[in-house]
Amino acid sequence: MKKVRLPANFADYNFRELVKQEKNAALKIRYLALSHIAEGKTVLETANLVHKSNRMIHRWLNKLEERGLDGLKDKSGRGRRVRLPKEKEAEFLNIILDFKRTYNKDKITGRNIQKLLKKHYDIDCTLPTAYNTVARLNSRFLKQKNKREIYLNI
Repeated sequence: MKKVRLPANFADYNFRELVKQEKNAALKIRYLALSHIAEGKTVLETANLVHKSNRMIHRWLNKLEERGLDGLKDKSGRGRRVRLPKEKEAEFLNIILDFKRTYNKDKITGRNIQKLLKKHYDIDCTLPTAYNTVARLNSRFLKQKNKREIYLNI
């Protein structure tokens, strides 16, 4: 088998210790893989142990060589963007409260939140996104006992 070329400072890292200290699961897997490499396992053996491709192991080795441990961390900006910008959250909470007062509603459903987002911000979203949006506004959800709908109580 082809011997993998390790980064120059590879021996400086104690990957086993880094695995124990790390809370981020993805980073923990990367450290674990690199600890297997440090113990003398091949890239293919390591890839099988951590359930990743051998190409991914090579990428991690290259990132480690280029940028050190910081190169193994995920870049910011990953994941889905928030649909309602942070600067609009207070405004949207006021819209919800106005809706509640105007229609004399004790409880507001997720469907109501969806409609308000569509009407005021042209945001077409799913129910979970509507609930997540309201959860970011520090509101609480209550479950009604006789139906399966989840209601928002503000």
